Amino acid sequence: VIIANDLKPERQKATVANLHRLGVRNAVTCIFDGRKLGAQMRNSFDRILLDAPCSGLGVISRDPSVKVQRTIPDVLRCAHLQKELLVAAIDALNHKSKKGGGYMVYSTCSVAVAENEEVVNYLLSKRDVKLVDTGLDFGKPGFTRFEHKRFHPSLALTRRFYPHVHNMDGFYVAKIQKLSDSRKGEEDKKKEDASSNDVEGN
Repeated sequence: VIIANDLKPERQKATVANLHRLGVRNAVTCIFDGRKLGAQMRNSFDRILLDAPCSGLGVISRDPSVKVQRTIPDVLRCAHLQKELLVAAIDALNHKSKKGGGYMVYSTCSVAVAENEEVVNYLLSKRDVKLVDTGLDFGKPGFTRFEHKRFHPSLALTRRFYPHVHNMDGFYVAKIQKLSDSRKGEEDKKKEDASSNDVEGN
């Protein structure tokens, strides 16, 4: 069964119409805040595709209005939301699935590093996951460094697509494997708290 979720009802109307048009019978559509899926549907999904809300900077070639409608604060707001959605999606993913699960794909139609490599790099620091090969034989490798910023070397496994190079919208794709339910940031904090308590006790 495929669960197709979107926060906006008007977008789901188009999804339902396409499902009917294509004769898809194993899909359920819902309207839910994806940021809450991790807590309410923990370890529930074999595989997840997160086509994240983004600035749309990758579609400028066919929609030039994006250049004047989007601002830096817009991009940063999108990046914050993307981080929340990505962490929630990983929490909802079942790494013990017997159906070859534990994988998710993160994608945006943006070419901004803040919405792509920075978001995925953030996830690597928060959850026990790793990047795997996308299986795509075209596209440019994701950045492992950009200006003064440095990212995990495995970001090179992600893929970037550019309108002027690949004759398509600007796009970004990362394939992620969940290894366990470990939460890196929270566990490190617990260890620090435990250490400080031991010192106080002594």
